[in-house]
Amino acid sequence: MRVFVKATAVVVMTLVAVSVPLLTRLVTLNAVRPVVRVGSVASWMWSRWLCAILGIEVRATGRPEGKPFVVASNHVSYLDILVLGSLYPGQFVAKDEIRGWPLFGWISRAAGTLFVDRDNPRDAVRVIRRIRAFLANGTPVTIFPEGRISGGKDVAPFLPSLLEPAARHSVPCFAASVSYDTPESEMAPARTICWSDGSNFVKHFLRVLTLRRIEARVNFSEEAVQSSDRKELAQRLWQHSRGTFVPIRQEPLAPPQCAP
Repeated sequence: MRVFVKATAVVVMTLVAVSVPLLTRLVTLNAVRPVVRVGSVASWMWSRWLCAILGIEVRATGRPEGKPFVVASNHVSYLDILVLGSLYPGQFVAKDEIRGWPLFGWISRAAGTLFVDRDNPRDAVRVIRRIRAFLANGTPVTIFPEGRISGGKDVAPFLPSLLEPAARHSVPCFAASVSYDTPESEMAPARTICWSDGSNFVKHFLRVLTLRRIEARVNFSEEAVQSSDRKELAQRLWQHSRGTFVPIRQEPLAPPQCAP
């Protein structure tokens, strides 16, 4: 019953959030600036709603400041989008597969998320151009420069390509590390939260719905990181993210010991 109630609430809130940017597109005849701004706010509200529904408690240390800015974060789960998206309005750069997902794909397309085909190097040129336009309009952008979802043991080196607009235009960048724990579940969060094994999205999300409480820990770099060299920028952001990352529990909780 708990899973059914959560799933229903998630669908309803997603449909509400999707309708706002879609209506904006209709009223403004798809004018770019209002659509992006309304989409960013709608995505922010949707993220906050879903965190509440799913029982995700977000604890953030530090916070990005100024406008615009870029957040470069590690990536362990699609829940990273909700967690980071609940902390500030902005746009995400996500892998192209998300476009077709239920729920996440709906709001992502409506809100204006940038989808990148990682198997097509030429597509990065298009995405970089769009990132540059977002930043020029004062819209924060969040990227996952590891280029893949990890298993929560460590943070892979950051790829520099999507940081080109920030490096070229001296945009403040903030490193972020995201980690999770599920203290009321015996199963390891590496299995219930992390999604690096390529398992079916719907089955994995149903597993998330069974969790009573999820603790999400976000650590932002204390100061903005800037460099005109995108490779140096990626290296420095990775060092910050890796330095504050808390590895995610890989093993089930040990059963309580009985008193002698």
